[in-house]
Amino acid sequence: MFASSTGAPPSAAPFEVPNGIRNSPLLAQGSGYGIYAGLPDPYTFQALFSEASELYPSAGSQQSWESDTEDLRGGKPRRSLLTSTGGPIQDALYASGHLRRFLSAQLGLAAVPSGNRGSYSYYARKGDFLDLHRDVEMCDVAVITVLYDNSAQADPGGALALYPGRIGEPLSAIRERPEEGASLVKLAPGQTIVMFGGVVPHRVVPVAEAQLRIISVLCFRAVVE
Repeated sequence: MFASSTGAPPSAAPFEVPNGIRNSPLLAQGSGYGIYAGLPDPYTFQALFSEASELYPSAGSQQSWESDTEDLRGGKPRRSLLTSTGGPIQDALYASGHLRRFLSAQLGLAAVPSGNRGSYSYYARKGDFLDLHRDVEMCDVAVITVLYDNSAQADPGGALALYPGRIGEPLSAIRERPEEGASLVKLAPGQTIVMFGGVVPHRVVPVAEAQLRIISVLCFRAVVE
């Protein structure tokens, strides 16, 4: 890579939204995400919370403090949180035909699980967070359900900062001006966000002291015909 004739580094390439995803109703409405209550149903929600609580003591710590240089998707965003692979309750939801049909209706295209299992994330220590990124190539669509949060709804800790108006920008440009175009979304327990996580840049705001936020995370691949 060479410097430009002015001595300034060349600009990073813009992010190109895949054609099939670009025509999705979720993107057409301008946000790239939707928020839903009752998905999953109350019984499954309680079962997921119980399973996540049982797995919490064995959750592993994920920490990375090196600056991420990825401009498009994936990479290794800075982070501090606890994670656990899912269990049979989450597995059943992940494999559910009902969930796939619901996603396909919202997305305007088919969605299939990216793997065999989802995960639970625990933002449990002061400052736990996940820095700016787009999800990895196999995670076009993220389905995130909040299972527990002991903080006030008005407290931004643990909220998603989404950048729907900056979808086409490289991540480096957003890192330079992280407050520009940020839309804070803090789901309450029982709410689910379905988002094109591989397209919409996003990050998780650091949690406060004594805050505990538990979420279920499922990744899907968009099937573009």
